[in-house]
Amino acid sequence: MQSFKVISLDMFQTLVNIESRRSAVWRPILQQTFSEARALQLGKQLLSRYYAAACEAREAGTFISSREIYYRGFQSVFQESGLDYDCEQAVDNLFAQHRLSEMYADTEAFLQRICRNYQVCIVSDTDDLMLPEFYRNYPILLFTSETYQSYKNDTHNRMFTEVIAHYGVEPEQIIHIGDSASDILGAARAGIKSCWLNRNGQPWELEVKPDVTAGTLEEAYELISSEQ
Repeated sequence: MQSFKVISLDMFQTLVNIESRRSAVWRPILQQTFSEARALQLGKQLLSRYYAAACEAREAGTFISSREIYYRGFQSVFQESGLDYDCEQAVDNLFAQHRLSEMYADTEAFLQRICRNYQVCIVSDTDDLMLPEFYRNYPILLFTSETYQSYKNDTHNRMFTEVIAHYGVEPEQIIHIGDSASDILGAARAGIKSCWLNRNGQPWELEVKPDVTAGTLEEAYELISSEQ
């Protein structure tokens, strides 16, 4: 790899851990029937609905906001599980819990280091209202699916092309760090270099591979800075 001028970052499961808020999402819904196991099960079902709806929108070349996707997801999960709870209220709480997601132990030091030496942005498949606001304490620009009516790695790939256009650099002078396939595939399609943040040691099973893989943000920083 070569020297980078811009570092692009995913938010959830890269900088912050939304899984730490799972209980707070499902406890009001399940009330006295709440258990960690039940919350995990329903959370997986909801996330599955989210990915299916987002994938369908990508393939159709259309856009659905995260709020609408999650609303439909809650409707489906509640119906299948026999739960009687207001979907709008469930979405409001889900968004609130996303905003309260805790930074990983390595996030703050990582942001301080990269903001001293690079231009930095966050690229997130989300509505703005879901995002924790700690990024406002740093010179970080924000690119969200709600703003650009696009998802990472959809047919338009507008999220990453907007990043390239804004900074006015060559795509290969940007590296995007994220935990999902959409992060890696969308960046690759735009000619942007990618770093797969693989905190859990999972195998990569897709044909298009990340340029580098790191287990932590600290490791990602060392890999990036070694090219300066």
